[in-house]
Amino acid sequence: MIPEDRSLAADDLREQAAACRRLACKASTSNGLAALVAVADMLDADARRLDPSSERRS
Repeated sequence: MIPEDRSLAADDLREQAAACRRLACKASTSNGLAALVAVADMLDADARRLDPSSERRS
């Protein structure tokens, strides 16, 4: 994978993680909140592996 592709893929993962965090704020159960935050953390970790210089989004 070329660096630009890695950066774009990491950006997409960061956007997905941010969306999960926004949804987590609206979760109706604590289990739902925890699950969405866990998914967001995994997406951020994957983004970090793809492009260590990418920044986490809130």
